[in-house]
Amino acid sequence: MLPPQKLLYLLVVSIYETVMKVLPHVMRNINEFNIPPGDSNGYQILYFGVNLILMFDYRLSFDIEVENSNEQIGVLIISRKNVQTWKTNTNIEDMSIYYNKHGTRINDVFKPSVSDAYAFILDNRSSSTEHYKIKKVGVTLVHAWQQEVKESQLKDREVSDFKS
Repeated sequence: MLPPQKLLYLLVVSIYETVMKVLPHVMRNINEFNIPPGDSNGYQILYFGVNLILMFDYRLSFDIEVENSNEQIGVLIISRKNVQTWKTNTNIEDMSIYYNKHGTRINDVFKPSVSDAYAFILDNRSSSTEHYKIKKVGVTLVHAWQQEVKESQLKDREVSDFKS
């Protein structure tokens, strides 16, 4: 039988090993796209995935600005599995849409409520090919989330970082 002091020490060490820390993760993506007007190819799609079990407080912040026109661009977020349906069907009421907004400048935040593989779409299909030319669109996307890791995982990582 272990003495009470040693038993308490082992209990404290065991609890310490399972302490969880929350680490913030941020990824930035800054692009500029030239998007043709009107026809079925007037869009740009960026894919991203969210696993809400692992990624706490996930947010996709975006700042979209049409740089060479006063005509609006559409921002659409749908499930990746609906992309083919969206490409072939202009009636978007038939599918689940997580986000849909039009403007010449859109600065917003998307906070998903379900884990999914998402498609972030810049849509210029509603523009008339006669009315305007290719839109130059500046895009800033910031993916931010938090992730819990065990304290022991951080210690193992720090040691392996110094060895390499």
